[in-house]
Amino acid sequence: MKRAFLFLSMVAALCACSNRANKAESTEEADSTMVAEVNDSIANADETIVTVETLKYEKSDSTAEVSLLIQWPTEGPQPLVDSLRHHIGELLMDDNFSGPKSIQTYGESLFESLSADWHGVYDEMSPDERSGALTRNYSITVLTQTDSYITYHYHHFDYGGGAHGYTTEAAFSFRKSDGKQIPLLANTNSPKFAKLLKEGVRSFFSEEKPLSDEELLEYLFAEEVSALNHLPLPGNAPYLSETGVVFCYTQYEIAPYSSGIITFEVPFKHITPFLTEEAKSMIPRQ
Repeated sequence: MKRAFLFLSMVAALCACSNRANKAESTEEADSTMVAEVNDSIANADETIVTVETLKYEKSDSTAEVSLLIQWPTEGPQPLVDSLRHHIGELLMDDNFSGPKSIQTYGESLFESLSADWHGVYDEMSPDERSGALTRNYSITVLTQTDSYITYHYHHFDYGGGAHGYTTEAAFSFRKSDGKQIPLLANTNSPKFAKLLKEGVRSFFSEEKPLSDEELLEYLFAEEVSALNHLPLPGNAPYLSETGVVFCYTQYEIAPYSSGIITFEVPFKHITPFLTEEAKSMIPRQ
């Protein structure tokens, strides 16, 4: 039986990118705001549960905007805690990131770099030619935790000028016993598995009623109905939620930017035949 989670729900996805190009800018430094915060971790006597500290940093002015939200693992099985910390450092592209001791230094450095880039590009331009503040937002938070695994969710928004920014979203599941990310999928060449992908993608775009194959094509790069039976796996590895396996296609992977990040979940009862034995050992018996 899954244990009750000890975490706050993941904060909503950060920073939409619309209307940035319309923001008026000046070469003078605008009013800035900065918040650096570390929330105490939740006490816990169960050694199999990972506890976290929620680290926050925010700073913005007319040239740059930085927002960080990181749930830093503090207690739990040591191999798992070490693995999670290392992975967070990799996501931030900073192997020396050490949680509460690093959050403000990391945020300040990122802000100063973005601001310098903005000035380097836009100082010589007239106000109506300038782009909005260069932006970097990170959210790395716990999505799911059970007796057997923990899944971290990663959301990254980057605006470097132009019409719109770029959003990256993914999640990563770690086995609690040793802190490893194990392969989840097997038998993916099966036509039945291909149908799961097709129906999952269809479900993402179906709001009021399921789309026909012809209607689904309008949202994707695929040009022929037959191509829907051969959709590629996402570049990002699938991950474990509490109730199934989640697939996430990045922007432009199988569809134009306007289609967004295509994400869907296949319940355990449907995906189990296509899981590795290691993955099966971690999920509820179906």
